[in-house]
Amino acid sequence: MSQATSIHHDELSNDEIDARIHLSIIDAILDHQLPPGTRLVEAPLCEAFGVTRGTLRRVFVKLAHEGVIDLQPNRGAVIAMHDIKEAREVFEARVIVESGSVKSLAGKRRRLPELREMVKREHALREQGNWGDWIRLSGEFHIKLAEANQNNIVTGYLRTLIARSSLLIGLYETPKRNSCSADEHVAILDAIEQGDGEQAARLMAHHLGEYASELLTEPNQPKEIDFGKLFSPVRSV
Repeated sequence: MSQATSIHHDELSNDEIDARIHLSIIDAILDHQLPPGTRLVEAPLCEAFGVTRGTLRRVFVKLAHEGVIDLQPNRGAVIAMHDIKEAREVFEARVIVESGSVKSLAGKRRRLPELREMVKREHALREQGNWGDWIRLSGEFHIKLAEANQNNIVTGYLRTLIARSSLLIGLYETPKRNSCSADEHVAILDAIEQGDGEQAARLMAHHLGEYASELLTEPNQPKEIDFGKLFSPVRSV
């Protein structure tokens, strides 16, 4: 379930309230609690967040602009479905952003013990067969790697791309495949800490490119979502 902080309307500006709702929806996507094709019904969502339809629709416009949802006539907001061409384009964008990011980070020759620990947890979750948590932690690894560069614009853009990647994984991925492996993450960290930017960029490009090339083609069916239960942590109390 989304871990976003509760929204206290008296303490936050409209922009801050919008940002909290936006982050909560993105987090739910990353948690695979809002699969592709899910209709975002306004009434229960407004109740869950404790906001007006106008506030919710502002967030929907932002999510639609980011490609995370589709605004469809007579259906409203729907978590985006993607075809294979779009899937490749999303991962190609990640290659461009993340290869440049790790190359820049390697130039700083920083040690990254927190990310090393994340990789260990990734491996343990995979060995335990804990698929959902492993997928989320893998995405968080990539976000934390971007955050280490201390560029908020890159990190924000990547967070959106990873949310879209999570949609694609929900459509095309199966637990049987050994994609986005912890070993590849270790190799990328090694190159960064050794200051080898070119190698770090090559490894990241291969890592994401290989993942995209192996995506499956059969989408899963959307399921019913209890928005009140899903977003109860962000409702004002």
